[in-house]
Amino acid sequence: MCWRIGGGGDVQTNGTLSTDDSVGGNLSSEKALAARLHHNTIGQNLSLDGGGGGVNCDPQDALQGSPAYATVEDNQIGWNATVTNWKTCWLGFFRNTVTKNVTYNNNVTADPDGNEVQTNTVGGNLSCSRNDPAPQEGDSGGSPNTVAGEATDQCASLV
Repeated sequence: MCWRIGGGGDVQTNGTLSTDDSVGGNLSSEKALAARLHHNTIGQNLSLDGGGGGVNCDPQDALQGSPAYATVEDNQIGWNATVTNWKTCWLGFFRNTVTKNVTYNNNVTADPDGNEVQTNTVGGNLSCSRNDPAPQEGDSGGSPNTVAGEATDQCASLV
């Protein structure tokens, strides 16, 4: 299974290749092959638990030859965001505004600059542990995260 919110159609006024989708409650996935969330509003919690097709960058037929990956970019998340247990080629969490806490744990990527976590605004805590590689800036060209609470463990250096 793979799913995508946003990116399904271009917002023609600014050419972003994104949509402005809205989910009033929680949005969750378990063991998805890929997940792409671009420029959306999630009213409550976002939870991506497990998935990614394994620690490799092999082409996936279900993804039209693309390797499995997940990206969460430019979203408004009303409560908490949790990204855990992904085993994939690449994983990114960019330019999101999260009202409460972000938990980013147990994610393993084949790409040495996977697990990119940059330019987020977090109203609570940013907690990252047991990721390989550790969450990093990578080649995103992003800026440090803004965290109102604490940035702990592997994410302490990303604020």
